[in-house]
Amino acid sequence: MRRVGVILSILMATVAFSKELTLKEAIDTALKNSYQLKASKKLLKSKEYEYKATKGLRWPTLKFTEMFMRTNVPGWAMMNELNQHRLTMLSSAKYVNMTAMNYIMPAPMFSNPSYPEWNNWQTKLEFKLPIFTAGKIPTGIKMRKKEYDAAKKDVKRTEQKVIYDVSKAYYGALLAKEAIKLAKEAYKSVEKHYKTAKSMYENGLAIYADVLRAKVYLMDVKSKITEAENQYLVAKKGLLLAMGVEDVNPASIEVVGELKFHDTDKSVDYWEYYAINNRPDFQALKERVENAKRMVKFVKADMYPMVGAFGTYQMDDKDNPFGSDGTGWTVGVALTWNVFDGFKTLNKYKAAKETYKYYSHQKKGFEEFIKFSVFKAYANLQTAKEKLKTAEQNVEWAKEILKVTETRYKNQMATMIDLLDTQTMYDKVKFEKSKATYDANIALLDLLFQAGALKKENNGGEK
Repeated sequence: MRRVGVILSILMATVAFSKELTLKEAIDTALKNSYQLKASKKLLKSKEYEYKATKGLRWPTLKFTEMFMRTNVPGWAMMNELNQHRLTMLSSAKYVNMTAMNYIMPAPMFSNPSYPEWNNWQTKLEFKLPIFTAGKIPTGIKMRKKEYDAAKKDVKRTEQKVIYDVSKAYYGALLAKEAIKLAKEAYKSVEKHYKTAKSMYENGLAIYADVLRAKVYLMDVKSKITEAENQYLVAKKGLLLAMGVEDVNPASIEVVGELKFHDTDKSVDYWEYYAINNRPDFQALKERVENAKRMVKFVKADMYPMVGAFGTYQMDDKDNPFGSDGTGWTVGVALTWNVFDGFKTLNKYKAAKETYKYYSHQKKGFEEFIKFSVFKAYANLQTAKEKLKTAEQNVEWAKEILKVTETRYKNQMATMIDLLDTQTMYDKVKFEKSKATYDANIALLDLLFQAGALKKENNGGEK
Protein backbone atom coordinates (compact mmCIF):
# COMPACT_ATOMS: atom_id res chain seq x y z
CA MET A 1 0.00 0.00 0.00
CA ARG A 2 2.81 2.37 0.83
CA ARG A 3 4.40 1.73 -2.58
CA VAL A 4 1.09 2.43 -4.31
CA GLY A 5 0.75 5.66 -2.32
CA VAL A 6 4.20 6.81 -3.43
CA ILE A 7 3.40 6.03 -7.09
CA LEU A 8 0.09 7.90 -6.84
CA SER A 9 1.85 10.89 -5.27
CA ILE A 10 4.35 11.00 -8.14
CA LEU A 11 1.56 10.69 -10.71
CA MET A 12 -0.45 13.44 -9.01
CA ALA A 13 2.62 15.69 -8.93
CA THR A 14 3.23 15.02 -12.62
CA VAL A 15 -0.39 15.76 -13.48
CA ALA A 16 -0.29 18.93 -11.37
CA PHE A 17 2.64 20.21 -13.42
CA SER A 18 1.46 18.95 -16.80
CA LYS A 19 0.37 22.45 -17.67
CA GLU A 20 1.46 25.90 -18.59
CA LEU A 21 3.46 27.51 -15.82
CA THR A 22 3.47 31.24 -15.11
CA LEU A 23 6.10 33.12 -13.16
CA LYS A 24 3.60 33.77 -10.34
CA GLU A 25 2.81 30.05 -10.06
CA ALA A 26 6.52 29.20 -10.05
CA ILE A 27 7.20 31.68 -7.24
CA ASP A 28 4.19 30.53 -5.19
CA THR A 29 5.31 26.91 -5.51
CA ALA A 30 8.89 27.76 -4.55
CA LEU A 31 7.77 29.67 -1.45
CA LYS A 32 5.91 26.55 -0.32
CA ASN A 33 8.59 23.99 -1.19
CA SER A 34 11.93 25.73 -0.60
CA TYR A 35 14.00 23.77 1.93
CA GLN A 36 16.03 26.86 2.67
CA LEU A 37 12.89 28.84 3.47
CA LYS A 38 11.47 26.01 5.57
CA ALA A 39 14.69 25.88 7.58
CA SER A 40 14.61 29.64 8.07
CA LYS A 41 11.02 29.46 9.35
CA LYS A 42 11.92 26.66 11.78
CA LEU A 43 14.73 28.81 13.16
CA LEU A 44 12.22 31.67 13.51
CA LYS A 45 9.91 29.38 15.48
CA SER A 46 12.81 28.48 17.75
CA LYS A 47 13.47 32.20 18.38
CA GLU A 48 9.78 32.68 19.20
CA TYR A 49 9.88 29.94 21.84
CA GLU A 50 13.08 31.37 23.29
CA TYR A 51 11.36 34.75 23.59
CA LYS A 52 8.34 33.17 25.32
CA ALA A 53 10.64 31.24 27.66
CA THR A 54 12.45 34.43 28.65
CA LYS A 55 9.17 36.22 29.42
CA GLY A 56 8.58 33.57 32.08
CA LEU A 57 11.42 35.01 34.18
CA ARG A 58 9.05 37.79 35.34
CA TRP A 59 6.74 35.29 37.01
CA PRO A 60 7.24 33.38 40.24
CA THR A 61 8.51 29.84 39.89
CA LEU A 62 6.72 27.00 41.65
CA LYS A 63 8.53 23.73 42.20
CA PHE A 64 7.16 20.45 43.55
CA THR A 65 9.43 17.73 44.97
CA GLU A 66 8.69 14.29 46.37
CA MET A 67 11.84 12.70 47.86
CA PHE A 68 12.62 9.53 49.81
CA MET A 69 15.70 9.33 52.06
CA ARG A 70 17.10 6.55 54.23
CA THR A 71 20.26 7.37 56.18
CA ASN A 72 22.25 6.50 59.28
CA VAL A 73 24.17 9.78 59.28
CA PRO A 74 23.27 11.05 62.76
CA GLY A 75 22.66 14.65 61.76
CA TRP A 76 20.41 13.78 58.83
CA ALA A 77 18.58 10.98 60.67
CA MET A 78 17.91 13.19 63.70
CA MET A 79 16.76 16.07 61.48
CA ASN A 80 14.37 13.77 59.59
CA GLU A 81 12.85 12.50 62.82
CA LEU A 82 12.57 16.06 64.08
CA ASN A 83 10.85 17.16 60.88
CA GLN A 84 8.39 14.28 61.34
CA HIS A 85 7.55 15.68 64.80
CA ARG A 86 8.60 12.36 66.35
CA LEU A 87 11.75 13.48 68.16
CA THR A 88 11.57 13.60 71.96
CA MET A 89 14.20 13.99 74.62
CA LEU A 90 14.32 10.25 75.12
CA SER A 91 14.46 9.40 71.39
CA SER A 92 17.19 11.99 70.82
CA ALA A 93 19.48 9.79 72.93
CA LYS A 94 19.80 7.55 69.88
CA TYR A 95 21.90 10.28 68.27
CA VAL A 96 23.40 12.18 71.23
CA ASN A 97 25.30 10.68 74.17
CA MET A 98 23.17 11.64 77.19
CA THR A 99 24.36 8.95 79.64
CA ALA A 100 25.93 11.62 81.88
CA MET A 101 22.42 12.61 82.92
CA ASN A 102 21.88 9.17 84.46
CA TYR A 103 23.93 10.29 87.53
CA ILE A 104 21.44 12.96 88.46
CA MET A 105 18.37 10.83 87.97
CA PRO A 106 16.83 8.30 90.35
CA ALA A 107 17.17 5.56 87.78
CA PRO A 108 19.23 5.33 84.58
CA MET A 109 17.15 6.51 81.58
CA PHE A 110 19.67 6.87 78.76
CA SER A 111 21.71 4.29 76.91
CA ASN A 112 24.68 4.84 74.63
CA PRO A 113 23.73 6.24 71.16
CA SER A 114 22.87 3.57 68.57
CA TYR A 115 22.79 5.83 65.50
CA PRO A 116 19.97 3.94 63.77
CA GLU A 117 18.93 4.15 60.13
CA TRP A 118 15.92 6.36 59.52
CA ASN A 119 13.43 6.74 56.66
CA ASN A 120 11.89 9.98 55.49
CA TRP A 121 9.38 10.81 52.77
CA GLN A 122 9.49 14.52 52.09
CA THR A 123 6.85 16.41 50.04
CA LYS A 124 7.90 19.98 49.30
CA LEU A 125 6.39 22.92 47.43
CA GLU A 126 8.77 25.84 46.75
CA PHE A 127 8.29 29.22 45.13
CA LYS A 128 10.69 32.02 44.15
CA LEU A 129 9.87 35.53 42.98
CA PRO A 130 12.37 38.10 41.64
CA ILE A 131 11.70 41.55 43.13
CA PHE A 132 14.67 43.64 41.99
CA THR A 133 17.19 42.56 39.33
CA ALA A 134 18.70 45.93 38.34
CA GLY A 135 16.93 45.69 34.97
CA LYS A 136 18.44 42.31 34.07
CA ILE A 137 15.14 40.51 33.45
CA PRO A 138 13.36 43.22 31.37
CA THR A 139 16.55 43.77 29.37
CA GLY A 140 16.87 40.03 28.70
CA ILE A 141 13.24 39.85 27.56
CA LYS A 142 13.75 42.85 25.28
CA MET A 143 16.84 41.22 23.76
CA ARG A 144 14.96 38.00 23.01
CA LYS A 145 12.09 39.96 21.50
CA LYS A 146 14.41 41.91 19.19
CA GLU A 147 16.27 38.76 18.18
CA TYR A 148 12.90 37.25 17.29
CA ASP A 149 12.10 40.36 15.22
CA ALA A 150 15.49 40.11 13.50
CA ALA A 151 14.81 36.44 12.67
CA LYS A 152 11.54 37.51 10.99
CA LYS A 153 13.55 39.78 8.74
CA ASP A 154 15.96 36.92 8.00
CA VAL A 155 12.98 34.89 6.77
CA LYS A 156 11.90 37.81 4.61
CA ARG A 157 15.36 38.01 3.03
CA THR A 158 15.31 34.27 2.40
CA GLU A 159 11.95 34.69 0.66
CA GLN A 160 13.48 37.35 -1.56
CA LYS A 161 16.38 35.03 -2.40
CA VAL A 162 13.92 32.30 -3.39
CA ILE A 163 12.00 34.77 -5.59
CA TYR A 164 15.30 35.90 -7.13
CA ASP A 165 16.46 32.35 -7.91
CA VAL A 166 13.11 31.27 -9.36
CA SER A 167 12.71 34.44 -11.44
CA LYS A 168 16.22 34.10 -12.84
CA ALA A 169 15.60 30.44 -13.73
CA TYR A 170 12.26 31.37 -15.28
CA TYR A 171 13.80 34.06 -17.48
CA GLY A 172 16.44 31.52 -18.48
CA ALA A 173 13.69 29.10 -19.54
CA LEU A 174 11.98 31.86 -21.53
CA LEU A 175 15.27 32.63 -23.29
CA ALA A 176 15.75 28.96 -24.13
CA LYS A 177 12.19 28.80 -25.44
CA GLU A 178 12.84 31.91 -27.54
CA ALA A 179 15.95 30.26 -28.95
CA ILE A 180 13.78 27.39 -30.24
CA LYS A 181 11.46 29.87 -31.91
CA LEU A 182 14.38 31.72 -33.53
CA ALA A 183 15.98 28.48 -34.69
CA LYS A 184 12.73 27.40 -36.34
CA GLU A 185 12.38 30.81 -38.00
CA ALA A 186 15.96 30.49 -39.26
CA TYR A 187 15.16 27.02 -40.61
CA LYS A 188 12.20 28.40 -42.59
CA SER A 189 14.34 31.21 -43.99
CA VAL A 190 17.17 28.87 -45.03
CA GLU A 191 14.65 26.41 -46.44
CA LYS A 192 13.37 29.26 -48.61
CA HIS A 193 16.96 29.99 -49.72
CA TYR A 194 17.42 26.29 -50.55
CA LYS A 195 14.26 26.22 -52.66
CA THR A 196 15.29 29.44 -54.40
CA ALA A 197 18.75 28.04 -55.20
CA LYS A 198 17.22 24.76 -56.41
CA SER A 199 14.73 26.58 -58.63
CA MET A 200 17.41 28.85 -60.08
CA TYR A 201 19.69 25.83 -60.69
CA GLU A 202 16.91 24.03 -62.51
CA ASN A 203 16.43 27.13 -64.68
CA GLY A 204 20.15 27.43 -65.33
CA LEU A 205 20.55 30.59 -63.26
CA ALA A 206 22.69 29.11 -60.47
CA ILE A 207 25.31 26.45 -60.00
CA TYR A 208 24.71 23.18 -58.20
CA ALA A 209 27.22 24.20 -55.51
CA ASP A 210 24.71 26.85 -54.37
CA VAL A 211 22.11 24.15 -53.84
CA LEU A 212 24.54 22.03 -51.85
CA ARG A 213 25.67 24.99 -49.72
CA ALA A 214 22.03 25.83 -48.89
CA LYS A 215 21.34 22.14 -48.11
CA VAL A 216 24.33 21.86 -45.75
CA TYR A 217 23.34 25.09 -44.00
CA LEU A 218 19.74 23.85 -43.71
CA MET A 219 20.86 20.64 -41.97
CA ASP A 220 23.07 22.64 -39.63
CA VAL A 221 20.15 24.86 -38.63
CA LYS A 222 17.98 21.77 -38.11
CA SER A 223 20.54 20.41 -35.62
CA LYS A 224 20.45 23.76 -33.82
CA ILE A 225 16.70 23.32 -33.30
CA THR A 226 17.39 20.04 -31.50
CA GLU A 227 20.13 21.70 -29.48
CA ALA A 228 17.78 24.55 -28.52
CA GLU A 229 15.05 22.10 -27.49
CA ASN A 230 17.47 20.25 -25.24
CA GLN A 231 18.66 23.52 -23.73
CA TYR A 232 15.01 24.37 -23.01
CA LEU A 233 14.57 21.04 -21.19
CA VAL A 234 17.67 21.74 -19.11
CA ALA A 235 16.41 25.26 -18.32
CA LYS A 236 13.02 23.89 -17.19
CA LYS A 237 14.76 21.28 -15.03
CA GLY A 238 16.74 24.09 -13.40
CA LEU A 239 13.49 25.97 -12.84
CA LEU A 240 11.91 22.94 -11.15
CA LEU A 241 14.99 22.65 -8.96
CA ALA A 242 14.69 26.32 -7.95
CA MET A 243 10.99 25.70 -7.21
CA GLY A 244 11.86 22.78 -4.91
CA VAL A 245 9.84 20.35 -7.06
CA GLU A 246 11.06 16.78 -7.40
CA ASP A 247 10.05 13.81 -9.59
CA VAL A 248 8.48 15.97 -12.30
CA ASN A 249 9.48 15.55 -15.94
CA PRO A 250 10.51 18.96 -17.34
CA ALA A 251 8.92 17.96 -20.64
CA SER A 252 5.52 17.99 -18.89
CA ILE A 253 5.58 21.75 -18.24
CA GLU A 254 5.55 24.72 -20.54
CA VAL A 255 6.67 28.12 -19.32
CA VAL A 256 4.38 30.89 -20.53
CA GLY A 257 5.10 34.54 -20.95
CA GLU A 258 7.00 36.73 -23.33
CA LEU A 259 10.59 37.78 -22.92
CA LYS A 260 10.00 41.52 -22.57
CA PHE A 261 11.76 44.18 -20.60
CA HIS A 262 9.91 46.69 -18.43
CA ASP A 263 12.23 49.42 -17.19
CA THR A 264 12.23 51.19 -13.83
CA ASP A 265 11.83 54.94 -13.73
CA LYS A 266 13.56 55.27 -10.34
CA SER A 267 17.02 56.80 -9.89
CA VAL A 268 20.01 55.19 -8.23
CA ASP A 269 19.58 57.54 -5.25
CA TYR A 270 16.05 56.24 -4.80
CA TRP A 271 17.18 52.62 -4.81
CA GLU A 272 20.05 53.29 -2.39
CA TYR A 273 17.67 55.04 0.02
CA TYR A 274 15.13 52.23 -0.42
CA ALA A 275 17.75 49.57 0.32
CA ILE A 276 19.01 51.23 3.51
CA ASN A 277 15.47 51.61 4.82
CA ASN A 278 13.91 48.37 3.61
CA ARG A 279 16.46 45.64 2.92
CA PRO A 280 15.53 42.91 5.45
CA ASP A 281 19.03 41.64 6.26
CA PHE A 282 20.22 45.18 7.01
CA GLN A 283 17.20 45.80 9.23
CA ALA A 284 17.99 42.53 11.03
CA LEU A 285 21.58 43.63 11.53
CA LYS A 286 20.42 46.93 13.04
CA GLU A 287 18.25 45.01 15.51
CA ARG A 288 21.24 42.88 16.51
CA VAL A 289 23.46 45.93 16.92
CA GLU A 290 20.88 47.35 19.33
CA ASN A 291 20.86 44.00 21.12
CA ALA A 292 24.64 44.24 21.50
CA LYS A 293 24.05 47.60 23.19
CA ARG A 294 21.45 46.03 25.49
CA MET A 295 23.92 43.30 26.37
CA VAL A 296 26.09 45.97 28.01
CA LYS A 297 23.21 46.83 30.34
CA PHE A 298 22.41 43.15 30.83
CA VAL A 299 25.93 42.34 32.04
CA LYS A 300 26.19 45.53 34.10
CA ALA A 301 23.17 44.42 36.14
CA ASP A 302 25.36 41.74 37.75
CA MET A 303 27.26 44.52 39.54
CA TYR A 304 24.17 45.44 41.57
CA PRO A 305 22.41 43.60 44.40
CA MET A 306 19.49 41.35 43.56
CA VAL A 307 16.42 40.99 45.76
CA GLY A 308 13.97 38.12 45.68
CA ALA A 309 11.27 36.49 47.78
CA PHE A 310 11.03 32.79 48.50
CA GLY A 311 8.88 30.34 50.38
CA THR A 312 8.43 26.62 51.00
CA TYR A 313 5.81 24.30 52.43
CA GLN A 314 6.86 20.77 53.27
CA MET A 315 5.48 17.57 54.75
CA ASP A 316 7.67 14.81 56.20
CA ASP A 317 6.56 11.25 56.93
CA LYS A 318 8.37 8.15 58.10
CA ASP A 319 6.41 5.55 56.17
CA ASN A 320 4.24 7.03 53.44
CA PRO A 321 4.81 9.24 50.38
CA PHE A 322 2.74 12.42 50.56
CA GLY A 323 2.35 11.67 54.26
CA SER A 324 2.22 14.38 56.92
CA ASP A 325 3.68 13.20 60.23
CA GLY A 326 5.19 16.69 60.37
CA THR A 327 4.53 19.87 58.37
CA GLY A 328 6.30 23.23 58.15
CA TRP A 329 6.64 26.37 56.07
CA THR A 330 9.22 29.02 55.37
CA VAL A 331 8.89 32.47 53.81
CA GLY A 332 11.55 35.11 53.38
CA VAL A 333 13.26 37.79 51.37
CA ALA A 334 16.88 37.54 50.26
CA LEU A 335 19.35 40.14 49.06
CA THR A 336 22.29 38.83 47.06
CA TRP A 337 25.22 41.01 46.07
CA ASN A 338 28.26 39.65 44.31
CA VAL A 339 30.65 42.14 45.93
CA PHE A 340 33.89 40.76 44.46
CA ASP A 341 34.40 38.02 41.88
CA GLY A 342 37.96 38.61 40.77
CA PHE A 343 36.89 41.35 38.30
CA LYS A 344 35.03 38.72 36.25
CA THR A 345 31.83 40.76 35.93
CA LEU A 346 33.76 43.98 35.28
CA ASN A 347 35.68 42.40 32.42
CA LYS A 348 32.49 40.88 30.98
CA TYR A 349 31.01 44.38 31.04
CA LYS A 350 34.02 45.80 29.19
CA ALA A 351 33.89 42.93 26.68
CA ALA A 352 30.21 43.64 26.00
CA LYS A 353 31.00 47.31 25.33
CA GLU A 354 33.71 46.38 22.84
CA THR A 355 31.38 43.87 21.17
CA TYR A 356 28.81 46.63 20.73
CA LYS A 357 31.43 48.85 19.09
CA TYR A 358 32.44 45.95 16.85
CA TYR A 359 28.88 45.45 15.61
CA SER A 360 28.42 49.19 15.17
CA HIS A 361 31.39 49.26 12.78
CA GLN A 362 30.04 46.14 11.05
CA LYS A 363 26.72 47.90 10.53
CA LYS A 364 28.37 50.94 8.98
CA GLY A 365 30.50 48.76 6.73
CA PHE A 366 27.48 46.71 5.64
CA GLU A 367 25.54 49.90 4.92
CA GLU A 368 28.28 51.12 2.59
CA PHE A 369 28.49 47.68 0.97
CA ILE A 370 24.74 47.72 0.29
CA LYS A 371 25.02 51.16 -1.31
CA PHE A 372 27.86 49.89 -3.48
CA SER A 373 25.91 46.76 -4.45
CA VAL A 374 22.91 48.86 -5.46
CA PHE A 375 25.13 51.32 -7.36
CA LYS A 376 26.85 48.46 -9.19
CA ALA A 377 23.53 46.77 -10.03
CA TYR A 378 22.12 50.06 -11.29
CA ALA A 379 25.18 50.65 -13.50
CA ASN A 380 24.90 47.10 -14.86
CA LEU A 381 21.25 47.80 -15.64
CA GLN A 382 22.17 50.91 -17.63
CA THR A 383 24.73 48.87 -19.58
CA ALA A 384 22.19 46.12 -20.25
CA LYS A 385 19.62 48.67 -21.42
CA GLU A 386 22.10 50.24 -23.83
CA LYS A 387 23.02 46.82 -25.22
CA LEU A 388 19.34 46.02 -25.67
CA LYS A 389 18.78 49.28 -27.54
CA THR A 390 21.72 48.54 -29.81
CA ALA A 391 20.52 44.97 -30.40
CA GLU A 392 17.05 46.20 -31.38
CA GLN A 393 18.58 48.60 -33.92
CA ASN A 394 20.85 45.86 -35.24
CA VAL A 395 17.89 43.57 -35.88
CA GLU A 396 16.21 46.18 -38.06
CA TRP A 397 19.39 46.87 -40.01
CA ALA A 398 20.21 43.18 -40.45
CA LYS A 399 16.67 42.54 -41.66
CA GLU A 400 17.06 45.20 -44.36
CA ILE A 401 20.47 43.84 -45.37
CA LEU A 402 19.01 40.32 -45.67
CA LYS A 403 16.18 41.56 -47.92
CA VAL A 404 18.66 43.36 -50.17
CA THR A 405 20.95 40.32 -50.37
CA GLU A 406 18.04 38.00 -51.17
CA THR A 407 17.04 40.30 -54.04
CA ARG A 408 20.62 40.58 -55.26
CA TYR A 409 20.99 36.78 -55.24
CA LYS A 410 17.82 36.32 -57.24
CA ASN A 411 19.18 38.86 -59.74
CA GLN A 412 22.54 37.01 -59.79
CA MET A 413 24.32 40.01 -58.23
CA ALA A 414 25.30 38.14 -55.05
CA THR A 415 26.54 34.62 -54.34
CA MET A 416 24.96 31.97 -52.15
CA ILE A 417 27.88 32.46 -49.77
CA ASP A 418 26.92 36.13 -49.46
CA LEU A 419 23.29 35.19 -48.82
CA LEU A 420 24.10 32.58 -46.18
CA ASP A 421 26.58 34.89 -44.47
CA THR A 422 23.89 37.55 -44.31
CA GLN A 423 21.37 35.02 -42.98
CA THR A 424 23.89 33.97 -40.32
CA MET A 425 24.35 37.58 -39.28
CA TYR A 426 20.59 38.14 -39.13
CA ASP A 427 19.99 35.02 -37.02
CA LYS A 428 22.84 36.00 -34.73
CA VAL A 429 21.60 39.56 -34.09
CA LYS A 430 18.04 38.28 -33.47
CA PHE A 431 19.34 35.94 -30.76
CA GLU A 432 21.55 38.73 -29.40
CA LYS A 433 18.41 40.85 -29.06
CA SER A 434 16.69 38.08 -27.08
CA LYS A 435 19.82 37.60 -24.97
CA ALA A 436 20.03 41.37 -24.39
CA THR A 437 16.38 41.35 -23.26
CA TYR A 438 17.19 38.49 -20.88
CA ASP A 439 20.27 40.31 -19.58
CA ALA A 440 18.25 43.49 -19.00
CA ASN A 441 15.64 41.57 -17.03
CA ILE A 442 18.31 39.86 -14.93
CA ALA A 443 20.05 43.20 -14.32
CA LEU A 444 16.78 44.72 -13.10
CA LEU A 445 16.09 41.62 -11.02
CA ASP A 446 19.51 41.95 -9.42
CA LEU A 447 18.90 45.65 -8.69
CA LEU A 448 15.60 44.85 -6.99
CA PHE A 449 17.24 42.05 -5.00
CA GLN A 450 20.14 44.25 -3.87
CA ALA A 451 17.64 46.94 -2.87
CA GLY A 452 15.47 44.44 -0.96
CA ALA A 453 12.46 45.22 -3.16
CA LEU A 454 11.54 41.73 -4.41
CA LYS A 455 8.04 40.88 -3.26
CA LYS A 456 5.75 37.90 -3.75
CA GLU A 457 2.67 39.98 -4.48
CA ASN A 458 4.14 41.75 -7.51
CA ASN A 459 6.40 38.96 -8.89
CA GLY A 460 9.69 40.76 -8.78
CA GLY A 461 9.25 43.88 -6.74
CA GLU A 462 8.13 47.39 -7.51
CA LYS A 463 9.60 49.03 -10.57
